[in-house]
Amino acid sequence: MTRPIAQTSQRLLILALLMTFVVSACKKNSSDNGLNLFGAAPTQLDSTTAQQVATTFLDAWKDGDYPTMYSFISPNARAAFNQDQFVSIYQQLSEVITLRGLTWEISNVLVEGTTATISNSVTFETSKLGTFTDPSTPDIERNMYLVATSEGWRVAWSRNDIFVDWTNSSSLELVNTLPTRGNIYDRDGDILVAQNGVQMQIYVARQDISSFDACVEDLARALRREQEDIRATFDRYDPDTIFFMGEISEETARTEGAVLQSSCQADLRPRTTRQYYDRVAPHVVGYVGQIPAGEEKNYENLGYPADALVGLDGVEKAFERQLAGTIGVRLQIRATNGSLIRVVAERAAEPGQSIYLTIDRDLQLIVQSVLASAYDDAIPTWATKSPGAAVVIMDPRTGQILAMASYPDFDPAVFNPDTPYFDPQSEIATYNAKQALVNRATQGTYPLGSVFKVVSMIAGLDSGVWHSNDTVTCTGTWYGGNFNDITRFDWFPTGHGPLDMHGGLVNSCNPYFWTMSVAMNNADPSLLPNYAKKLGFSRSPNLQGLPTAAGFIPSPDTISTQWTQADATNLVIGQGLMQVTPLQVAGLVTAVANGGTLYEPQVVDRIQLLGSDPSFVATPQGTNLGIKPEVLEQVRQAMCDVTLTPTGTANYIFQEWYDQFNHEITVCGKTGTAQAGGEGVRPQAWFASFAGPDPANPELAIAVIVENSCEGSEVGAPITRRILQQYYGLEQRYGEFGWPPLWQTGCSAVVYQ
Repeated sequence: MTRPIAQTSQRLLILALLMTFVVSACKKNSSDNGLNLFGAAPTQLDSTTAQQVATTFLDAWKDGDYPTMYSFISPNARAAFNQDQFVSIYQQLSEVITLRGLTWEISNVLVEGTTATISNSVTFETSKLGTFTDPSTPDIERNMYLVATSEGWRVAWSRNDIFVDWTNSSSLELVNTLPTRGNIYDRDGDILVAQNGVQMQIYVARQDISSFDACVEDLARALRREQEDIRATFDRYDPDTIFFMGEISEETARTEGAVLQSSCQADLRPRTTRQYYDRVAPHVVGYVGQIPAGEEKNYENLGYPADALVGLDGVEKAFERQLAGTIGVRLQIRATNGSLIRVVAERAAEPGQSIYLTIDRDLQLIVQSVLASAYDDAIPTWATKSPGAAVVIMDPRTGQILAMASYPDFDPAVFNPDTPYFDPQSEIATYNAKQALVNRATQGTYPLGSVFKVVSMIAGLDSGVWHSNDTVTCTGTWYGGNFNDITRFDWFPTGHGPLDMHGGLVNSCNPYFWTMSVAMNNADPSLLPNYAKKLGFSRSPNLQGLPTAAGFIPSPDTISTQWTQADATNLVIGQGLMQVTPLQVAGLVTAVANGGTLYEPQVVDRIQLLGSDPSFVATPQGTNLGIKPEVLEQVRQAMCDVTLTPTGTANYIFQEWYDQFNHEITVCGKTGTAQAGGEGVRPQAWFASFAGPDPANPELAIAVIVENSCEGSEVGAPITRRILQQYYGLEQRYGEFGWPPLWQTGCSAVVYQ
């Protein structure tokens, strides 16, 4: 009997439902859980579940959840890498490329039987390489491969899932590329330090020299070193030994090379290096060398390779970031045979910027040459006992430093691994023994002696405690017992007679200032110390990253003992516990010369990449001190008369000098002879001045100190005048004016108070 089709279909449907129920019941009772990801049935090995697995894996990478990532890789991958190894690969990669975050994108999902291919891209945000995407070009495919397992879809993981083409048979490399280091120029664009510059090495042998004295003189002039230093270098070697004496620039070689070849039979050999032009301003420009021990990690984090050269002192160190430029970095994959497979990402190196200093190279080299010459000439008297000197020259109109020299100086090339010195460590040890690496101009602290009387004069007159016509009779002896002090003696035993304020400074009469100190101390014990601090003392000047010392100005609130009149008496003439730096003294003279503006000293004028606009331009940073204009005018006139009038303490040094050079330059200054120890210890010689063709508009403010030498007028003033006669070209027009004859015969006896 034939059944109706509808009835047959109904029975088949019921049977199908019953079979579904049975299968479902069997599944619930089965110990095999099968594939049950995201609620999917085990038969759903489709593109949706494949994409869900890939999404979970990539999200876990984004979150740094490496254990979750590991749980989604295939059994075969887990057999090849345990979890610790897997996690370590990702963690190390994150550290190497400095990973900050990542995002991903899936572009296609293709399922073929029991495998799935997930086309994707990953964008990495890093500190070293910036932001980059893998793959970086359309012609490279990045695929994640999934396989069906008893657990469901799992990632058939390899290093290729991190970066395309990274496999067990290739290596991932992070390569740094160093940019060209920036140069350092002077204010006019003349080179001070040049990357890949050329130095001319001087090699000599004593047995080849016919006139040894002439050779030594020529070498000392060309190298701007003491003749005794040159002789000492010869003494280290046998007569037939050819040795390295020093280096000069190609420019200097054009003027001195033939002379050295004639007098010394010198062999001049070119050398390409980071050139420090004629050892110019080494304490300012600094030097480069290998990364210091203990700082490797810091530089590594900045992208420096282990063998990089970095700034270790001066401008080279303070402006390392600008000079070094941006270090390039390239992430690449290389085959085991060394061939490059591909570059994953790259950040190009950016060249370093150049630094333009306020230094005048010609003036700087003059100062360095003058100091070396002074120590040579004064060997019969003070030079052999004087450990060093310093000169600071500022533009009083801006506070820019035109020259800064510390003596003895050093050769920056000794610190570079490509140094021409046979035994650089021995050279460095010699520098350390002489304290040649210390910038005496900014870090040396000394009592100022009578130069401080400029501060005292300003304080007395500006405060109104003292008046310009107040008269004191200078007899050579000051009876301090009348003021709870001791009896003191002037440097001029017979006395100067009656003097007003102007005469007190011009003659540098100590009793005049001791008497004034009583009035100021009675009015306010902190009056003079506060004026000193107002004028820039007892604080570290901000020298654009270069180290400076603060010095010390004693006051009632800074000394451990009770403040007495004796403290005030010492301070008023720049003695006692007070300590200042030559840089601070140059700042003082600048403020006096320009009418009362105290500038922050500047040594860097601008920073720029060649051919581009400057990234930094310095502007003068000055503070009007609010000192009465008439007070500063009186101080300026008195300082001029120190050199111009017969009773001025430096007139005997400058009178013939003025006559020879037709008064083209006027020097207004103050001498200072500061105690440096007990009986028998030679004093610190100071001369602080402002100078130029027009004393009403001075061009230079100068501070000179020579340690443990003679009186300030005997040493500091002659050094100042020789700098000026060379800088202004006076010698070319009028002939040379030599060093004082007293340097050959002996300095004055120093009276110690």
